[in-house]
Amino acid sequence: INLGDKIELKDFNDLEPGDLTVLKKMIGNHANQFHDFEKLSLHLKSVHEKEKSQKYQVNATLLKDNKQYQSEVTNFNLFFAINDVLDNLKKECGEG
Repeated sequence: INLGDKIELKDFNDLEPGDLTVLKKMIGNHANQFHDFEKLSLHLKSVHEKEKSQKYQVNATLLKDNKQYQSEVTNFNLFFAINDVLDNLKKECGEG
């Protein structure tokens, strides 16, 4: 899934449409705070799937000023995972 020219979401296709809409807005709001980035890529992996619980691993890569920044977060709550991984990138690249 691509959001504009600069944001790429990998393996987000299996999410509920409502969740995906909220995540796109969250990711877009965070991306606006990165100022002049070249590319933001988020890769979603499901880990430790059980009947009623699931853990999400989110890997994020930000390309900005010809430098690559990476972060990885695992959480039972996908929204917290996305928020944390993007906050980590902001701190790494000096925007946070």
